[in-house]
Amino acid sequence: MRPLDMANPWNKAILVLSALAGAAGAYLTVFYDRDLLVAVEAGGSTFLAWALCRDLDPDRQVPAIAVAVFGGAWALLGMETAILPFAALLLVARVLVETTGRRPLQGDLLVVALTATLVSLTPLGWVMGFGLAVAIYVDERMAEESSRVALLAALAAAVGSSVVTNLGDVFPRALPTFRPILIAATGLLALIAVLREPVDPVSFVDSRNKRFLRRDRVHAGRAAAGVLVFLGAIVSGEAALAVVPMALVVATALASTEVERLQRV
Repeated sequence: MRPLDMANPWNKAILVLSALAGAAGAYLTVFYDRDLLVAVEAGGSTFLAWALCRDLDPDRQVPAIAVAVFGGAWALLGMETAILPFAALLLVARVLVETTGRRPLQGDLLVVALTATLVSLTPLGWVMGFGLAVAIYVDERMAEESSRVALLAALAAAVGSSVVTNLGDVFPRALPTFRPILIAATGLLALIAVLREPVDPVSFVDSRNKRFLRRDRVHAGRAAAGVLVFLGAIVSGEAALAVVPMALVVATALASTEVERLQRV
């Protein structure tokens, strides 16, 4: 994982926002009898929305803070959230965009494969868990290097997530209740993410690695995130609203690129 540089005021800002969201959630739990996990959901959604946006839109800070505020507010308002699948989607983006500045180590691949397995306790979790398996494989191909460990990790993630889903009888026997507007919106978002290439990034991988991020990797991360959010909206049924903060992050990254494209003309 990429450590936070505390010399960066934006990183300090997101930690403060996450803490405030968590504190607000705790207040609602104590004084308004809200769910015990609302503090974790609010603080986690705030941070995860910011982190995902920073991976998919690495050149801009303000959009990431904006979606972070939305993510925290979404949880505090009592809307559907899915912290574990959200975290898995962040890992998908991080593997594909390669924002950590180095190739995944064997320990990293093991953690990713275990994460794919553990998050697959819901239909949305299975989508993100299986997406992690695909991300490992695509990353290995984009790196143009053959790694048996990476292929085994991808296989373990795919099999593990599917086994947990089947053992837990996660998918309902009947067709879930669809949310057609949400599915249509996320489907369009996925199509744009796949077809629309980002502009060349001007950000370094991090302050220690003076290497620019690759445009094709940013594109791959956005495309994967868009498609996974779309699939998650389909399989989640009534709980599909949990993908809204994730979808907003992808949409914000795409919109930010279009603004940048106009500015460069």
